[in-house]
Amino acid sequence: MERFKILKKLGQGGNSEAFLARDKKTGKLVTLKFVKKVPVSGENGEPGPFAVEAAILKEFDKRNYKELVKTGRIPCFVALGKDYIAVSYVPGQNLLEILKKKRRLKEKQVIRIAKDLLTILRALHESDTPIVYRDLKPANIIVNSDGKACLIDFGAARLYKREKETDDTVNLGTIGYAAPEQYGSLGQSDEQTDIYCLGMTVLSLLTGINAKDSDALSMARSGALKNVSPQMLAVIERCIKAGRDNRFKSLKEVEKSIKIIPLKTSTIRLLKVALVVVTALLTSAAITFGAMHEEKAVQVIKDDMEVRIPAIRYRLSIARQRIADIADTLIKEEDI
Repeated sequence: MERFKILKKLGQGGNSEAFLARDKKTGKLVTLKFVKKVPVSGENGEPGPFAVEAAILKEFDKRNYKELVKTGRIPCFVALGKDYIAVSYVPGQNLLEILKKKRRLKEKQVIRIAKDLLTILRALHESDTPIVYRDLKPANIIVNSDGKACLIDFGAARLYKREKETDDTVNLGTIGYAAPEQYGSLGQSDEQTDIYCLGMTVLSLLTGINAKDSDALSMARSGALKNVSPQMLAVIERCIKAGRDNRFKSLKEVEKSIKIIPLKTSTIRLLKVALVVVTALLTSAAITFGAMHEEKAVQVIKDDMEVRIPAIRYRLSIARQRIADIADTLIKEEDI
């Protein structure tokens, strides 16, 4: 530990604590994670508590992750000790802290975050030996100064072996965000596992509800959410199906569906506007038509006043005269 100078505590999880530190060797900031419980590592030939995470991070040097590491979208490996691991520090705002302040995020912002996460997750999965992240949640997502979402803490990540059909050796993940298969006896976690975690994370960001609160989440899913479009809800619902076969088949498919949500929403909005415009035009036409007929009606009444009514009066006067003449004739005949 002579290599690092601890600056402040960043947070803690179930089994570890994280600190911001400076690497005296390079002068760069790093994140130091210490295991909480002892014995720490290496007893009976067992690997240290951060050995798997270190192995995962070292994979980033072998693969096409250079741009993600260079831009700080994911951390890179720095050092490993018997009770600690040091990784590059990813600066920015933690999404969990942002949620606490804002309560929930707007759909536009969540879509941007989801796209960023999908870029990272696809890079992890679309390689010769896929990496399953397994612990996607707001607390593990950092939004940097450029507004880009970054992924930290690969403590629960694992290498996916296609030929393996058994369950995961260790069940890891966070209750509420973890997929059913992460609790064991349903086969090893895979791409669909991260799809489930993504769906729960997006739902949590949109609603502000803690994913551990199953009752609140059920109520949110069963009712119409004012700040969530039906298109987004449809994507979320497909992500978080209990059965893996019912979820999206790939992260690429999820990405495609999320990218067209704004287009679908805009189209529906335009259709609604068009409907309002058409309704307004029809109403205007009806009023104009009515006004035109009103003018005709007024003209008819005016014509009646000026032409028809005088003519009727004239005819009535003639009829009255004829009746009078007939009456006079009848009276004279009666006198005779």
